[in-house]
Amino acid sequence: MTKTIKTRVERYNPDKDDAPYLQDFDVEYEPGMTVLDVLLFIQDRHDSSLAFRWECRGGQCGSCAVRVNGTARIACRTKVNPDEELLLQPLEKMPIIKDLVVDMAQVTFRIRRIRPYVARDKPPQRPEIIHSEEIEKLREIRKCIECSACLSNCPIVRETWAYPGPMIIRQIARLELDPRDVEDRVAMAINEAVYSCTTCKMCEDICPKSIPIPGLAVELLRAKAVEAGYQLSEGQQAFLDQVNKTGRSVPEKDTGLLHSLETEEFVVENPRGRVGFFTGCLIDYRMQSTGRALIEVLNRNGVDVIVPKEQWCCASPAFRTGDLTTAHAATERVTEIFEAAMEKYGFDTVVVACAGCGKTLTEDHRPYIEETRGTPPRFKVYDLSKYMIDVIGKENLVMPKGEINLRVTYHEPCHLGRGQGVYGEPIELLKMIPGIEYVEDPMKNRCCGAGGGVRAGNRELSQKIALTKKEYVLATGADMVTTECPFCTIQLKDMMNDTGMETRYIPDLLAESYRKGDEN
Repeated sequence: MTKTIKTRVERYNPDKDDAPYLQDFDVEYEPGMTVLDVLLFIQDRHDSSLAFRWECRGGQCGSCAVRVNGTARIACRTKVNPDEELLLQPLEKMPIIKDLVVDMAQVTFRIRRIRPYVARDKPPQRPEIIHSEEIEKLREIRKCIECSACLSNCPIVRETWAYPGPMIIRQIARLELDPRDVEDRVAMAINEAVYSCTTCKMCEDICPKSIPIPGLAVELLRAKAVEAGYQLSEGQQAFLDQVNKTGRSVPEKDTGLLHSLETEEFVVENPRGRVGFFTGCLIDYRMQSTGRALIEVLNRNGVDVIVPKEQWCCASPAFRTGDLTTAHAATERVTEIFEAAMEKYGFDTVVVACAGCGKTLTEDHRPYIEETRGTPPRFKVYDLSKYMIDVIGKENLVMPKGEINLRVTYHEPCHLGRGQGVYGEPIELLKMIPGIEYVEDPMKNRCCGAGGGVRAGNRELSQKIALTKKEYVLATGADMVTTECPFCTIQLKDMMNDTGMETRYIPDLLAESYRKGDEN
């Protein structure tokens, strides 16, 4: 019997329809079928009037981008799952011409505005030589096929066209890196709101060419802006001044976690492992109970925890906003501190409970240290949930026994999921807690608006993104939203404050369940 895919397609003809509507089709599945194959099947077998764009079928023209189950993808390179229903919709933020065909005028206007060609002030007098190292800088960033999927998915573009989107920022960076171009592309990037990007990596995640736009374009242009003397916003600069002054990105309110701990060593009998704990600034100075919970959870699972009293900010705010002087100085100091602690206490793994810190230690510190001294930092870095599930092993974990009777959903921090590849592990830990009913949020990986220096530098935009995220969270009907990032936690608490929905960190919930189990 032929397997069929239940497919829902958003239809709309502005000449005769009052509003878009969904139409259902049964599509005969064939192994290896793509979304474009589905659309062609519908057009051929069911309704020849269905409108959509396509051309090359080879993932090179970029014309077939549509939303697939809520996320923009190019249809010809997106495989379908025969066991799931398929929802196909037009790209967001663009007027619908008909069905899945959208008006790209907003996009082409923004491309024209940045003058997307190598600008010259005089004709070359002789053939020009472009050296291999200069070409190498451009190789990845030139792969873009301008499909506009990243614009449809971008949480900033969703709120405002004042930010032209990842594709256009990438084009500016490409031209900035071209040695022949004479335009002031850094000034152009500032005018095009390059500091509006939250560096959430959604664009990289869905890009058919896997271009790391936040790193290769956004952060590159920000670094060049700082180097050229452009001033950061008052809020962004305050973080960096604090790092340089105290080694923490925020001032101490209550007694910090590190200041309150009586020892650096939290050891257990017959340990199965030993780790260092990188607290990060916010867990040290704002979320001390979460830091203590992490130590307790690891101890209960037979792991010694070393918490060096001398710690320094990972300088994520500096990397994200382009102050590489502050960022690199912090990188060297953090590496020195934890390698010294390794020698003293005998561990080779560092655990973090902050998504931004984990991403920065792995994605920014590691390559910089390797480039400057020839070898990377000697310690491995794990997010808490990744360490517990993959290193300790789910089968070896001590199961919490205290019931927490709540319906709980999860917000996936951008710097944890797309930033570090940690997706299902936090949810597995949540599901271990007795009484918790996990509620899936289909939009759990959508940015909350706190990252990339946007909350500090453009609070109004940050709040707009947060309000959209709030709608997604409330739609789950959960009693509580959990996460694994201090910045996300603060943002979520702010936006859920008037709803009665609680926001908690997963280590806090685990520790609570362990303690409740002790009472029974």
